[in-house]
Amino acid sequence: MSSDPTDEELRGYLSVSKAMRANQGPSTKLEKDAITQEIEKPNGRDPFQNAWLTLTLGYRLNFIDSRVNGVIDSGDNKGQPIIVKDKEMGTCARDAGDYLYPILDWGHNERTTFARLFQMGERIWNYKFLIKPPDDWDKLDYSSPALPGYVLRPNILCLFRMVAGAKTSHDINVVRINPEVFEDKKFRVPKYKTGEKREVAQVDFQSHSSLLKDSDVYTPVLGHELGHMIGEEHILVMEGDAQRKVDPNLQRCYGLTPEEQANIMGAGRQITKINARPWSDALKSFYPEKGKILDTTIVMLTDPKVQPLPPRRIAKPTPVPGRQR
Repeated sequence: MSSDPTDEELRGYLSVSKAMRANQGPSTKLEKDAITQEIEKPNGRDPFQNAWLTLTLGYRLNFIDSRVNGVIDSGDNKGQPIIVKDKEMGTCARDAGDYLYPILDWGHNERTTFARLFQMGERIWNYKFLIKPPDDWDKLDYSSPALPGYVLRPNILCLFRMVAGAKTSHDINVVRINPEVFEDKKFRVPKYKTGEKREVAQVDFQSHSSLLKDSDVYTPVLGHELGHMIGEEHILVMEGDAQRKVDPNLQRCYGLTPEEQANIMGAGRQITKINARPWSDALKSFYPEKGKILDTTIVMLTDPKVQPLPPRRIAKPTPVPGRQR
């Protein structure tokens, strides 16, 4: 792997907002499920421009409650209904752990608030990484009139966008859990299949990428599930844990060390270099090279002191006088 730039090198680079812009250069798009991958090459007017690599998530929010006719099924919910009518608790939502939680109907204000906060989740994954390609990788090289003696090799800024109601969208069902459930720590929720009951103090509602609860927009759950939607896996799965083949949702997959558990794809909020994988994979999709590994370096942009690295300047060969081809 290429070595990461030192703190001294990072401090030495110019901090200019232009380094963050690709400025509407030529772009290429790939569609993958509900994700649009787009690589945008600088147009050459500014020698400080880097390239953009944007993942755009198309999504559709379905606010479901007692007014829904029939059951709602979801592939992520293992072929079982999400909405269940229970004799004692009324209309319930079935979580990823197979437990039933009573829900409330949605009002206009509650839907509007959730939709607004959900869209703000775009900030969680946007502009967190910069990909520095290897020195011999010239796929995005460009020339600029401002530097006629050089070829510019841009780095790649990793961006994230969310678009509601896109043509290709990820369906996300959202429920309002009755808050009285959590106010009473002795409240017992039953399992859908077995009827076995546990106190809510022992088991919380388990959301997944196709089913969220109303309060998830206030917790790390939102970033975690958005991560799944763009191709992130649980932290130990990404690290290659051997037991991931048994079940990628085992509790251990959320992390064994404090550092792993603190990761956004564990049980925390931290974003680290391993989380750049969806963008690295997208780059490989645009530029597949048979039998060759694209040896990139990931630079974190989460520290406000770290500014984007500007494109590298590569001197053009000087023509030899009198030599003709």
